[in-house]
Amino acid sequence: MAEATAKNYTDEMVEAMVAAYEDAPTLATVESLVAQFDKPKRSIISKLSSLGVYQAQPRNTTKQGTPVVRKSELVAQIQASLGTNQLDSLAKASKADLEALVELVQRAQFSN
Repeated sequence: MAEATAKNYTDEMVEAMVAAYEDAPTLATVESLVAQFDKPKRSIISKLSSLGVYQAQPRNTTKQGTPVVRKSELVAQIQASLGTNQLDSLAKASKADLEALVELVQRAQFSN
């Protein structure tokens, strides 16, 4: 007969984790569960994910800590600054080029 493997989480732990996370589905809750159960953060998130409870937190900053700005938003800024809506193909340009163009357009407007 196969040996039973040890569980990482007891049924009581799972119930407490699910209840706490459903009340406040945030990373702060995950951090409190890490401290409460002395388990790695990744383990807590994995368990909540396997139970279908975990909700990935939306990313609103880049890895560098700057706000996420889509290329379409940069194109919209350029179009608004220039008073046109005929530059949709600019979205195919690189993000760095679009950011530079936004800066140039804004500087040109301030120098007038």
